[in-house]
Amino acid sequence: MSGPFGSSQWMYNSGEVIAWGGTRMITAGGTTGNENSAAGNADSIDYVNVSAGNADSQDFGDLSAARISFGVVSSTGRIVFLGGNPSYVNIMEYITPASTGDVTDFGDLVVGSAYNGHQASSGIRGVMQNGSRSAANGGSYHVELEYITIATTGNAADFGDMPEARSGVSGSSNGIRGILWAGNHNATPQQIKEMEYITIASTGNSADFGNMVRIVNDHSSCGNADRNIAAGGYYGSLQDTIEYCNPASTGNTSDFGNLITAQYMNQCAETAIRGIITGGYGRVAHENTIQYITFASTGNSTDFGNMTIGRYSHTAGSGV
Repeated sequence: MSGPFGSSQWMYNSGEVIAWGGTRMITAGGTTGNENSAAGNADSIDYVNVSAGNADSQDFGDLSAARISFGVVSSTGRIVFLGGNPSYVNIMEYITPASTGDVTDFGDLVVGSAYNGHQASSGIRGVMQNGSRSAANGGSYHVELEYITIATTGNAADFGDMPEARSGVSGSSNGIRGILWAGNHNATPQQIKEMEYITIASTGNSADFGNMVRIVNDHSSCGNADRNIAAGGYYGSLQDTIEYCNPASTGNTSDFGNLITAQYMNQCAETAIRGIITGGYGRVAHENTIQYITFASTGNSTDFGNMTIGRYSHTAGSGV
């Protein structure tokens, strides 16, 4: 039986931990539809303690400004928010998930970008796909990957490239490999189902992993050492599908189950046991649902609780 970074479908038991997530889940920013918020964008950060069982989220603190379409990488002790809109900012900010409070400056991205939320982390490094940029910086599709060392503050550095320019890529990991899920590119059709992987501890270009069951974009992903999942998204219509892969090997995904409702622009985070899916644009314009799956078994998601306010195009991570 291998340990948490092995490749044998070893599954976590209650009380065990991962280095790139934890039992306090954070959601931040997004579009809320709140009449009291300029343009409907939020600067709020919420949290929920996943280990406490089903519960609603609570106020954690604030971002430095209202933000949508931004990324996140996590360790147990620090969650770093990456770029985003409006204005394709290049700033990075962080919180310490064990305590509540507002963000602190981390450093700058190589280029200001918008992201599809959850990116790939080992708990030591975070690696992110650049997503969309302003027209002055090349527009919607990019090949570049950047990385940071989560425990220290400072600017991001170049990691390598993907084989084709994409936007809207979601990321997950098993602590060793980062999985880059689908997205859009500038060919026809724009939405794709190809997956790539990188080795987080080294720098270099991504390599082919396999294909998703679906062609999809604006989905979300997360994972533990044995299973990574992607949930929801959009391709012609809202999607409720959850699919999974074994990140230690390459190959196509398999069906996992279904979300409570079809939705896109939702966001995932993880504990060692559970994948948590938050918010999204779905049955109501701005979903406030929190739902979860158990990585070790396949099946449909289960209701966990509610966010403080419905939102989509937000971001999510976990720690502690």
